[in-house]
Amino acid sequence: MKRKSKFVVFILSVIPGLSHIYLGLFYRGYIFMGATAAGAVVVLGLCFLMGSSDPSMLLLGLPVLWFVALIDSMTLTDSVNARLLLKPGEGDSPGVETEPMDNKLNDQNRKIITCLLSVVPGAGHMFLGYQKLGLELMTLFFFSFFFIDWLRIGFFMFIIPVIWFYSMFDALHKASGGGTPVVQDGLSVLELMGENSNRWSGSKLLGYGLIMVGALLIFDRIISPMIPFVIRNYVQTGIVALLFIAGGIRILLGGHKEGSVEGKEVLEECEDGE
Repeated sequence: MKRKSKFVVFILSVIPGLSHIYLGLFYRGYIFMGATAAGAVVVLGLCFLMGSSDPSMLLLGLPVLWFVALIDSMTLTDSVNARLLLKPGEGDSPGVETEPMDNKLNDQNRKIITCLLSVVPGAGHMFLGYQKLGLELMTLFFFSFFFIDWLRIGFFMFIIPVIWFYSMFDALHKASGGGTPVVQDGLSVLELMGENSNRWSGSKLLGYGLIMVGALLIFDRIISPMIPFVIRNYVQTGIVALLFIAGGIRILLGGHKEGSVEGKEVLEECEDGE
């Protein structure tokens, strides 16, 4: 059976996914072609809705997608040719992906789709079956934009990349597991509101965080404009310094307690040995 040419693969890679179809990896090819088309449509739609060409900068991600598709297809060419040598009668059949050894490819396809969907936080989790966690992450991400823009508070901008990176890597980690979704997703704001079993439970930490956010908003939007500029800078610096000092003291006290416990355990072991 005729082997697949890497030169032809390279030429067809001008359109992401077309080279995969040439290799018989139809599903993988449709993934890359769909991702490219969806990316272009989304960027053009944003440009139209916003009446600006600023979102067109996102098109710089398409060359990255093209390069990934190129490297992936060139790498898979050797695997496809190896299968053609082992079973030459099945080389040109559309069912080339149904062999047992293609389980690895199917797992990779799952990870690729998860990664592409995770560009929107929560979408990758929904694809994997974590509907509740995905809905919460997506709601939290888009609500952060609305919250920051509505109140005009720039110091909360750090929340957005934190949510995005957490969603991306958590989805990839769950996709690598390959299993079915578990009943407990591991993160649920709704469930945190009902847990108060101990001092540092999730609901208590969430409550402390909301109180801190409310206090910062009151200070930044109501109290701060009434204070002279010089005093305001002193107050802000003092608050940050006190937070650092309190955190450092907490860490030192925690380390001291752990050291004392370890010392007692060593003494008990020595006494038992005697």
